[in-house]
Amino acid sequence: MDELNTIVQKLLDAKHVAIFTHMNPDGDALGSAFASKAVLKEKGILAEVWLLEPMPEKYSYLDSGYRLWEEDAETDAEVALAVDCGAAGRLGHLAAMYLQIPTKLCIDHHLSNAPFGDVYYCKPQAAATAELIHQMAKRMMDEFPMEARIGIYTGLSTDTGHFKYSNVSENTFMVAADLIRQGLDARKITRALYDTVKLEKFRFMGAAAERIERYCDGRVAVLRCPDAFLEEYGIKHEDIEELPNMPVGIDGVLLSVLVKDNVEKGLKYSLRGREVLDLSKIASRFGGGGHKNAAAFVSEKDCEQVISELVKMTEEELEHGGA
Repeated sequence: MDELNTIVQKLLDAKHVAIFTHMNPDGDALGSAFASKAVLKEKGILAEVWLLEPMPEKYSYLDSGYRLWEEDAETDAEVALAVDCGAAGRLGHLAAMYLQIPTKLCIDHHLSNAPFGDVYYCKPQAAATAELIHQMAKRMMDEFPMEARIGIYTGLSTDTGHFKYSNVSENTFMVAADLIRQGLDARKITRALYDTVKLEKFRFMGAAAERIERYCDGRVAVLRCPDAFLEEYGIKHEDIEELPNMPVGIDGVLLSVLVKDNVEKGLKYSLRGREVLDLSKIASRFGGGGHKNAAAFVSEKDCEQVISELVKMTEEELEHGGA
């Protein structure tokens, strides 16, 4: 069965679609959500993006209108579409709304997630969920509205480190080329994402570098970044989305760990690697998940204990030849 064709047909048959994504959404999550909204709107379908928090300023150019969760929030949508999210729990407070909608669809690219919803389309080989949204849109129309082009390109760019990570494939470039062929101004997006930086962020990054700790003969780098540290520099989490990638760029580092406060409980650990370790497997041992070179989990354990366990796992993996 072609799950994507089924999803496309159910969307086209809908009058009202509610679109959801994971908590603390990144560029792929937001880009995929707003691109889906634009495509459905072009087909004459009422589509609404639901978010838990206001849009991060960094991605304000994507904003074509959305609904914010409140305790008494309701929707009469007959179809729900979750993008870049492989578990209902990752929807946070919006999970209840998603689950009560009659038809539940999901498009995702995370290797470690289990199917959920009525129809689940997951391709872990895709560099970003935005690649899959491009596939979906292509089955509905040849030329996309500009909002969809911008959203898809944003997802591709942010989930690949602007096309430099190992998850980039021939198809990733083909999707980007198709968007540019349709008239996308890619430079305008990269300028907003990468070439516009607050002075406070420069100062913060220098201070953050001083806080990096190294373990396992320099092969593991850990950066502890509590909210209080961000507040010293007037920085928000949305301003440093790429921070987990900084320590792994240090010569000799195979695994970097960013430790930060979690919204609800415990601490969040963001892992980045250099193709030697399978981080999705490591994160899954803590109840998390992700990709081979980028994964995350939340833990209420003592931070020192978690770091010690991560170092031990890294040593064991390297002894057995890595991933």
